[in-house]
Amino acid sequence: MTQRKIIHIDMDAFFAAVEPEKNALPLAIDHFKDRFADQPWLIYDIKRAYGFYYDLKEVRQVTFEEGSREGHLVTGMLDESLMDKDEKLFQQLWKTYFKAICIKERLNPRKHKQDMPVRYWKHMTEKQ
Repeated sequence: MTQRKIIHIDMDAFFAAVEPEKNALPLAIDHFKDRFADQPWLIYDIKRAYGFYYDLKEVRQVTFEEGSREGHLVTGMLDESLMDKDEKLFQQLWKTYFKAICIKERLNPRKHKQDMPVRYWKHMTEKQ
């Protein structure tokens, strides 16, 4: 599974776009249902154009057509009008925290790319 950028959306749910190398999302859904049982969420596999939505009762598989209102999710980009009013603030706080804990003298870009390949960076708030 890849790293996820989780965004709080205005409908009081959390959204994460993922691009796993393999079709592993169905295998991970039970984990997310157990781990985040107290909050609704949507995890969307951009590569395969489907996802899973949990509404606190059941998990449903969902797909979005490009022409639909939710069509922008096909690209993994969430329209800012759907984000929770505080989401941008939390993203900025995370970037500030991430920058503050960085020890410049210990930077090792090669090791960093080995631990977290560049292909996943587009889903990480601190890399935006």
